[in-house]
Amino acid sequence: MTDEPSPDRVRHCLNCGTPAPGNYCPACGQETAAGPRKLADFLGGWISRYLTRQGQPWQTLSKLFFAPGALTVEFMAGRRARYLRPFHLYLMISVVVFSAVHLFGLDLRLRFYGEQGLQVLRSARPPSAEDHGRGSRLAPVQLILDHLDTPGIRRFAALSPEDRFTFLRGRRAAYVSYFVLLLVPAFALTLGLIYRNRRRTYAEHLVFGLHCQTFLLLILLVEAKLPTLVANALSFWVMGYFTIALKRVYGGTWTKTLVRGCILLTLYFAIFFVANLLLVFALLAL
Repeated sequence: MTDEPSPDRVRHCLNCGTPAPGNYCPACGQETAAGPRKLADFLGGWISRYLTRQGQPWQTLSKLFFAPGALTVEFMAGRRARYLRPFHLYLMISVVVFSAVHLFGLDLRLRFYGEQGLQVLRSARPPSAEDHGRGSRLAPVQLILDHLDTPGIRRFAALSPEDRFTFLRGRRAAYVSYFVLLLVPAFALTLGLIYRNRRRTYAEHLVFGLHCQTFLLLILLVEAKLPTLVANALSFWVMGYFTIALKRVYGGTWTKTLVRGCILLTLYFAIFFVANLLLVFALLAL
């Protein structure tokens, strides 16, 4: 016959006072250990939380990569425990992507024709003379240099191309992750305008935006070291992926989806360009 634990031996949660005989409080979920944990315990708990309690990363990433829009459909249908939550997934991938950019000096861009395309962050090298001959007059930095005049811009204009690149890269690296994140709510607003007849909530548009942005960041990372021909093909696949995702999540005919997708991407690239212009101007004005 075993002895029952006496009431004074039962541990209570230090946060809410509820009896908590286990490792976690059944009421508020806080750990019952009183002292700070060892580093190994802390890291082990962090890894296990992302691998088990909040969903399976590999299942989430496979759904994200190979089934456009399916992850959003699963979330809206309430089947969420098996996957990482949209914002947690975005944060995890953004940390990986921008850490790789800083460690390995990668460029983040979609390449549709050679080196031309949607430029998010150039870290590997300064623009060459050949780059300047291929439409760089429309680049945010050049537009600011051509049409605005402030003390900060004049100081920047006096630098050599290599020094300009180093100066702007150093300042922009600290803000580019926030810049990319702030594009998600703007994208969700645009979705709400394009699909206003679907009567979806802004939160649903935001979930779709987070999933699309996460996929885009991963593709930008993959493209960074691919040969030009393969990177071009992958950039065009992003357009196809986005169209399929729209069709799966919002429904409608393929024709209407293509039209709405083209309008949405045009507005998104316009927002991206304007926001990038404002970011560069703010960095030069500091």
